[in-house]
Amino acid sequence: MLDRFNEITAFSPYGGQLIRETVTGRTGGRYEPENELLVREGEARDMFVYVPASGCPDAKQCQVLMVLRDESGEDSARQAMDTYGLAELAEDRHFILVFPEPGPKGWDHAGGEEDMDYLSRCFMALPGGKGRVGGFIGMIFYVGLTPAACAFLMTMSAKRPTHVAAVVLAAPFPAGYAIPAGADAPQAAWLCGRNAQAEAYLARVNRSGPEKEEGPVAVRTGTENPNVRHMVYDGPLTAASMALAWEMLLSETRRWTNDTYGTYQARTDFAARGFVPHVADSRLGVNGGFAHTWYEYVPPQLRGREEKVPLVFYLHGIGCVPLYGAEQSGWHDIADREGFIVVYPKPAVNKMWNVWDDPSLPSDHAFLLALLEYLKDTYPIDPTRVYVTGFSMGGMMTHSLACAYPELFAAAAACNGYNLGYLSDLASQAGTLPGNVPVPAGAKPGPSPVRLLADRKKAERDWRMPLIQNAGLLDGVWPMTPEKDPMGFLGTLDYWKRYNGVALTSLAPTGPYESGLTADESFYDGADGRFLHQRWHSPEGGPALLELVLAKRMPHALDLRQLELAWQFLKKFSRSADGALHTGG
Repeated sequence: MLDRFNEITAFSPYGGQLIRETVTGRTGGRYEPENELLVREGEARDMFVYVPASGCPDAKQCQVLMVLRDESGEDSARQAMDTYGLAELAEDRHFILVFPEPGPKGWDHAGGEEDMDYLSRCFMALPGGKGRVGGFIGMIFYVGLTPAACAFLMTMSAKRPTHVAAVVLAAPFPAGYAIPAGADAPQAAWLCGRNAQAEAYLARVNRSGPEKEEGPVAVRTGTENPNVRHMVYDGPLTAASMALAWEMLLSETRRWTNDTYGTYQARTDFAARGFVPHVADSRLGVNGGFAHTWYEYVPPQLRGREEKVPLVFYLHGIGCVPLYGAEQSGWHDIADREGFIVVYPKPAVNKMWNVWDDPSLPSDHAFLLALLEYLKDTYPIDPTRVYVTGFSMGGMMTHSLACAYPELFAAAAACNGYNLGYLSDLASQAGTLPGNVPVPAGAKPGPSPVRLLADRKKAERDWRMPLIQNAGLLDGVWPMTPEKDPMGFLGTLDYWKRYNGVALTSLAPTGPYESGLTADESFYDGADGRFLHQRWHSPEGGPALLELVLAKRMPHALDLRQLELAWQFLKKFSRSADGALHTGG
């Protein structure tokens, strides 16, 4: 996949140079949601880094290729770059090259824990190094150039699969090496030449189907997850075969940390899919002519047609970018099947949504409302079926819009984010808000404009807002207790219960389920029973207006099936021009 859609925004003062970086034994890194590895301390070692002069996309969309060789020093790193055409490939595809230095005894493929920690520290050291760039943990790829390096990478794959998105094995294993028992987790891999032990292992953990020929490559695809593959190239690693491995496997691979061993999800070729980019577009005329960014997706079957269709907003999390949110959520895939338009906007500043509509910052509320009007003028949008959804701080913005503008949105789906813009009083906070959200520098004391607006509208009319809340059971707040989460998710659920006329059974959770909450309905969803699904009904009848879906084994992340459940919830509701809520969609 040749990606030309992600904005190139990261440029290094050492772009186009091979630089030596020191990786201290205590390398950690600032908290970065969804993009940090557990790093143990160890001995300081160096690495060599090549950041393309052509630049890199945002870290959440940036790939890292680590090349393991047995020799140390700049000359060996440069020789590997030259032999395999890595600098040219990195410049064309905008990824970061890393050459970790082997230890005094080489790569420890028997145990490997210290070397694995070192590689994790290499990744975490990137943003704070001289190169000043970083990548995404789900797109760290490794090339093993020697037998010892290849064996070590297979050991790492067996023991720490979530740290290894894909491997390229350019050499056979050393004599006597056996892949250790480990997680038996899926692993994307490219093998140069036949390797019976590796192929048998990969076929087993990937639950591979039969081998198929794709040009010079034999491909086996997972029967349970077609996004995990291993490939065998009948020839040595060269510049040409490295470029082929990148095109056929690495560029198509992403491993999200949303389960015990992560999940391989399909990457999106935004250009081929027909996404419409609006980068730094000032046509909306809000925020003093601020140039806003958003991406539109209209399914092929809807292009050029005039019949009214629903619209879904998806709002990414803090520190992210819209195309990251697109790949994370896959709303465009649901849109293809269900026939609606989806838009992926970007906050005005700092990749952080102004959930309070604080006047000291550009108004993301004004931006999104103006964007809604622009989309209605541009496409045949059904104004009765406009929905908002988002992840993490995008989930917070989802809550904010839903309570402040119930006349515009028929329903909402918040993922891993609570109603911060309504519930938080900025004047009572110091430094950061819950969830490591920084307080706006110019915030004024008192209730947020969102709270004032939402309360005024609710006082004028007894609105109803259908809302489904998604989260992971390992997100740090479950099972819920008032002491653990006095304002966040518990306060949010109670807010929407009151809003929708749902009786508060108790402020103190007493439920027997993993959430710690009671509900009118509680059951396990999904073929594997992964999701705890709870519903609260209003006394007015009809479908539940408040639902909670919690994924087992998942931290602060998303499972695509949660978005499927979200759509099944959202599409039940519509809102007519007079503000009345209707069901039965």
